Amino acid sequence: MCENSKLNLVMRNNINGDFSIVEKISELKPGAFININWNEIKLMLPYSLRKDYISFTDKKWDWRYQFNKDGSPDINNPSLFELLPSGEVKAHFCQSEDKNSNL
Repeated sequence: MCENSKLNLVMRNNINGDFSIVEKISELKPGAFININWNEIKLMLPYSLRKDYISFTDKKWDWRYQFNKDGSPDINNPSLFELLPSGEVKAHFCQSEDKNSNL
């Protein structure tokens, strides 16, 4: 859910074109991407290596998982950032519907 709207997300690795679904976020590989369907918006965002968070971005949209204090990704509270034409960045805060998710 993002801003009270259902969000569908599929994370995939793309090693040798196999497009395998990622079951655990620890299984991410270079070349991974996510597909997001939300509020009639369809996004395909590539994995972008970052030091302080896990990011999938196309420079207009950025899906992020922050790290917890123990270094694990906070998979239950991702954020979706949108770069508006004005240059302003709008944050869309999200929550996982499945608190037992392995992602």
